[in-house]
Amino acid sequence: MDIFIPEAVKRLAAAAGTPIYLVGGCVRNAYGKLGDTDVDLCGPLIATALNLPRGARVKIVNYRLGTALISFMGGNFEYTPFRLEKYAEGGSHTPAEIKFTTSLEADAIRRDFTVNSIYVNAATGEVKDPVGGIADIERKVLRSYNPERTFSSDGLRLMRLARLAAETGYKIDAATARAAIASAENLKDITGERKREELDKILNADTKYGVADAHYRGMKLLVRLGLLPYVVEPLAGAEEIPQNPEYHAYDVLEHTLRTVKAAPSGIVRLAALMHDCGKPYSYNMYGNMHGHEKASAVITRDVLGQRCLRYPKEVVERVAQLVEHHMYDRDGKTKEGKLRMFVAEHYDIIDELAALMRADKLGTGKFKEEELPANRIVAVRDKMLEEGAPTSLGDLEVSGADITDMGFSGPAVGEILSELFRECVLCPKLNNREWLLSYAQKRLK
Repeated sequence: MDIFIPEAVKRLAAAAGTPIYLVGGCVRNAYGKLGDTDVDLCGPLIATALNLPRGARVKIVNYRLGTALISFMGGNFEYTPFRLEKYAEGGSHTPAEIKFTTSLEADAIRRDFTVNSIYVNAATGEVKDPVGGIADIERKVLRSYNPERTFSSDGLRLMRLARLAAETGYKIDAATARAAIASAENLKDITGERKREELDKILNADTKYGVADAHYRGMKLLVRLGLLPYVVEPLAGAEEIPQNPEYHAYDVLEHTLRTVKAAPSGIVRLAALMHDCGKPYSYNMYGNMHGHEKASAVITRDVLGQRCLRYPKEVVERVAQLVEHHMYDRDGKTKEGKLRMFVAEHYDIIDELAALMRADKLGTGKFKEEELPANRIVAVRDKMLEEGAPTSLGDLEVSGADITDMGFSGPAVGEILSELFRECVLCPKLNNREWLLSYAQKRLK
């Protein structure tokens, strides 16, 4: 088939003095009709040895691997020379030994999957497929040429296998799946940052190429391949934790994955994955799951934090808040005054929290979308907005300076502002300067 080759790449190839090939995702996606992706290039020479046209710039990204970024005609293209790799035991993701080669076939064999090992000559359009990648794309199968070596060399490829299968909708070759299961422990040697990047892609796999429920399938593959304990360890064994059949059709793990399935992409899906991670701990420790949301929030901060997956602090804290409050007003009996204060104190996460609560209900297997009642927290939030209720201290018609000028000092300033805030949340019409100062003046006496 004809594969689109950008004009800039054609000019680079025409001047290079040696063959340059398109490889990897851009070729795979063209054959699989999956959509556009970044153009990656490779060839038998290192980038600085190429005879590039005037105006082309080369920036070495990784001297050891020979990876370079070639910028030309407004485009940026990653280029790698053909190479051989040797890894230490344990699948640490970093090659112990690198050797550059002029052999395209040798380069193809060291790549992860056959669908990523198809080479298109950027000057002539000639296709080289030394390990049968095109046939695998036609069969919609992910296969490794040497799966034992693939996963023993680089443990991150285990998660990459699940992620690519989910994103593309492809099946996994049986021998490749067996080797992945046998190599699952190699994920232990992968850094938290690397696992986090793949986990995020799996959780949002349906947004990559539009494959329905790809994120759910990706998470199921992590389970079936035995990888989940090395990514989110507290969920290990969650499939053995039963739940009250009156409220849940699934065990803790399947409920978690179905909550992920029902959640919108982004941070809510991460919260969905973590929202019940405290249930196994609570069940094993106390024999029940009462208050599991508190345990889940503590575990979330640990797993997503610096010890494990190393998410940014603001992401960790936001997800932990969503997890901690996902059971709030579960029975719908919270008084409106308390709901108003909850909204005011957590105003910035209300929509995400409502989305998590909705997904949690759908994940029980006991509700249909059309049967879900309106979220009371959102309704109260909307009512507060209509009334002009404050949602932060900054919305008050007086400031800390005003309170200080009245004679308050130290902690008393914050205490008075908090009192005024509460009164105005409960009764927004009180948020006028005259009433606020009068209230504060009475408290001064």
